[in-house]
Amino acid sequence: MRLTRIIEPTELPVSLEEVKLHCRVDHNDEDTLLTSLIAAATDYLDGPSGILGRAIINQEWLIELDEWPIYLVLPIEPIQTVLVKYNNEAGIETTIAGSDIILINNPSARSILEWVDGFSFPKLNASRYPIGITLSAGFGAAAEIPESIKVAIQMIVGNWYENREATVVGMSVVDLPMAVNALLARWRVLL
Repeated sequence: MRLTRIIEPTELPVSLEEVKLHCRVDHNDEDTLLTSLIAAATDYLDGPSGILGRAIINQEWLIELDEWPIYLVLPIEPIQTVLVKYNNEAGIETTIAGSDIILINNPSARSILEWVDGFSFPKLNASRYPIGITLSAGFGAAAEIPESIKVAIQMIVGNWYENREATVVGMSVVDLPMAVNALLARWRVLL
């Protein structure tokens, strides 16, 4: 199996203005730094390998497979749409009808892709990764992101903005504030 993001999010979940207000920054001297911190905090949380295991802003992922699975636990949430294509024996790309696919959404765990009863798996081309499953995932645009995730991103950015080094000499070392963990706990995907 190979997983690739094929369409990146078109915006960040939190704006520079929101972060500047949260961090009480009223000048433009550090806009580049703050924008970079927003992107880094988003990257920390977003995607299959992020802390949340979810797509925050809408994006598309491609799962490539060598053979037909009986079912497939999808690597990202929340799923908006699923499109299954394959290369048949002659090497012609063919789309599986949506009526042959069952998507089992689970709000606190991974969604599962299954096939309807009686579905007959088509023969595949001998090429590498003849099956491609395109997933559209995410909460939506920035305006549709849950407030708890947006506030957590602002808190992470604020923490990194105030503590710009990996360690601070003369101070005790602390993890992300407990408040961030509390805000994100309900959105983490359980494995």
